[in-house]
Amino acid sequence: MPTSSALKHLTAVLQLLAGPQAVPRADQLAAVDAVLQPAARVLVVQATGWGKSAVYWAATTALRKAGGGTTLVISPLLALMRDQVNAAGKAGLKAESINSTNIDDWDPIFQALKNNQLDVLLVSPERLGNPAFAARLPQLLAQTSLIV
Repeated sequence: MPTSSALKHLTAVLQLLAGPQAVPRADQLAAVDAVLQPAARVLVVQATGWGKSAVYWAATTALRKAGGGTTLVISPLLALMRDQVNAAGKAGLKAESINSTNIDDWDPIFQALKNNQLDVLLVSPERLGNPAFAARLPQLLAQTSLIV
């Protein structure tokens, strides 16, 4: 049975994203609840438009309110990253992206991460193999509560 925390956070995120009439789906609620379990490993495979982002935004909100760290989102496309940063903002989360087009912004982004001022960090898969990014990966992982 899903927790009231999962329901509360998912409902709040959905209403911020889609309006006050938005209601969580049972499978979205089950996914958020599963993600919030200690040491959880959860795989959600759903069609475009199902609300996968709402699941990890709700989980991020719950984890951050409980004192957890940043959510790291691996995202393959720059346009998708921009959309996700905007959606996270609508969900009440502070999000940034690290990619090939904003190398000059990396230092301020990592400083915000270090200061616990960043809820979500989006990176492309290619960044994980970049030596400059890889050097900062230990700091990032030490402050991460959720990887998407």
